[in-house]
Amino acid sequence: MNPAYLAFTLLGFIWGSNFLFMKLASVWISPAQIVFLRVLFGFIPLLVFALATRALKWRHLRHAPHFIVMSLLATTAYYYAFAKGAALLLSSVAGMLSGAIPLFSFICAWALLRDERPSGRMIAGMLCGFLGVLLIAHPWTSAGTGVNLAGVLYMVAGSLSVGCSFAYARRFLTGLDLS
Repeated sequence: MNPAYLAFTLLGFIWGSNFLFMKLASVWISPAQIVFLRVLFGFIPLLVFALATRALKWRHLRHAPHFIVMSLLATTAYYYAFAKGAALLLSSVAGMLSGAIPLFSFICAWALLRDERPSGRMIAGMLCGFLGVLLIAHPWTSAGTGVNLAGVLYMVAGSLSVGCSFAYARRFLTGLDLS
């Protein structure tokens, strides 16, 4: 078997199960608690690794405002919106809508970065991607029979948040001397 197929299968399983776990967790705990636990259990091993490899330096504190913006865009707002959206949608729909992250990353890069200019093929691909998101959300169905519109909006907000974080990181963090 081609290793790429195995990698994509594992990635799909891990990424997809994330929405199933958020849906299950939302029955017992609030979206804010889901965010807190995700951040905590991601932070602890990263902190241990950073301390063990001595990657943290006191001089990095001068970049704290950028770290705060990134923590809001790439973690807090993103995780909260996805946890809230996953609580309101089927986990399969939430997982599919999370596929809008590259679409919003593209739009944010185009809007916020001067050196990113789209070609005609890129714009056509973007339009097809947004058409796919629209087909998944199908907002034209009557209330109660379709996909929860509030859940879709939360997923779109989360995708937009993380998309903005990529453009922000490219503009403000890429050139810094950080490990």
